[in-house]
Amino acid sequence: MKLSLVVPAYNEGKVLKNNLLKIIKYLKGKKYEWEIVVVDDGSKDSTFKIAESLKKKHVRAFRLDPNQGKGGALKKGFAKASGDYIIFMDADLSVPLTNIDVFLNEFKKYNVVIGSRRVSGSNIIVHQPILRESMGKVFTLLTKAVTKTNLADYTCGFKGFKKEAGKRIFANSLIKRWSYDSEIMFLAHKFSYRIKQVPVEWFNRADSRVRLTDAVFTSFFDLIKIRIYDLMGKYE
Repeated sequence: MKLSLVVPAYNEGKVLKNNLLKIIKYLKGKKYEWEIVVVDDGSKDSTFKIAESLKKKHVRAFRLDPNQGKGGALKKGFAKASGDYIIFMDADLSVPLTNIDVFLNEFKKYNVVIGSRRVSGSNIIVHQPILRESMGKVFTLLTKAVTKTNLADYTCGFKGFKKEAGKRIFANSLIKRWSYDSEIMFLAHKFSYRIKQVPVEWFNRADSRVRLTDAVFTSFFDLIKIRIYDLMGKYE
């Protein structure tokens, strides 16, 4: 068995090396094969150089130029990943690494396993500001209405896929920015994959990369695009 961890990164020079070393330390004692696939999304700092410097420690680094958005970085990462199971996570490690083993166990029954901050057993250690958290709940309701899916949390940055499911979903994904989460969950339902929501601990980073004004409008229009793309037959 081989595990691929995909880490999209944008201007993460301050935290990336330390966090990649934490991941490597966690995985070093495992009996299965593993790799870390870092996709630098057009960073203007040392992100790519840091990832590349760890290539002798099972880290594979790729770079997008110019910046495309997290969805675009993940699409690249999943295309390059070689594992039987592929999990993506945020570079700030906002979800504990112990969930990797939880996910691997759930893959015995499910094709897609996603971290959730809004199901029983979850725990938000550091909350987002009230406005951001409220907008997140509104976005969840809009996603349910537009995509006709029913999940408690679409935007937690810790999701896993069996190889066939992950490769197929991201090969078909078209949304590169804020609503990529909604699109990949829409595609998981469309392709009839079994999905498991796993409660996770999560903390909000103080220096969030998301500009709320941009995210609100872009996310709404991207949700509409998902329905339009589906009606046009662009998803296979």
